[in-house]
Amino acid sequence: MKTWTLDLMTAYRRVLVACCALLLAVMGIAQGPANSSITLKIKDLSSEERDALVRQLEKGGEARVAFACVPAGILVLEATAQGRTVDSLRLRAMPGLLASVSPARITEEHIALNEAEQRCSNARASR
Repeated sequence: MKTWTLDLMTAYRRVLVACCALLLAVMGIAQGPANSSITLKIKDLSSEERDALVRQLEKGGEARVAFACVPAGILVLEATAQGRTVDSLRLRAMPGLLASVSPARITEEHIALNEAEQRCSNARASR
């Protein structure tokens, strides 16, 4: 009888541990969506232009440069506030960008961060 009680308690503990692990995993997934981001391709991007944009965005506090690659002319801008839409990010980031870069040089790329990083790597390898 005593062995049966110990086995039952061990089984309950295992189930409790599994439920706790599942709950923690679900909580990690349910923290919400990642911040909105946009990827921009800027023809002939210079280090000075990138630095000016970083300073401008830091001053405004609405967005940040999540990734930049001068050789490929790529900037990935990310909203600093959760729940901000891509359109809202565009409206908040573009005035600072347009202060240092001509609009004719800017195109929006619809690519993920890993592809932007790959393009950067390719651009650096071809130099």
